Amino acid sequence: MMPQLPPNSKAIGFKPLSEDWNYYSIDDGYVVGVKLVMVKIMKSTQTDQAGLPVYAAQHQIVIQVLTQEDYRNITSRNSISK
Repeated sequence: MMPQLPPNSKAIGFKPLSEDWNYYSIDDGYVVGVKLVMVKIMKSTQTDQAGLPVYAAQHQIVIQVLTQEDYRNITSRNSISK
């Protein structure tokens, strides 16, 4: 749910610069990955106290469950490609 913005707010285009996964080792032996993905950004004509534009964001949280082996494979593949 997006915060309430004034009626003159407009959707604004954007492109992701990075959408990294955060991984957590769970006590039962699995690894849970969590990533926030931006869906929509709205810009108000108002500014905050510092004079910066006011935005509202709609996002989705993506979750994946991995085995320890799958996690090791992903992280070793990523370290090779960098």
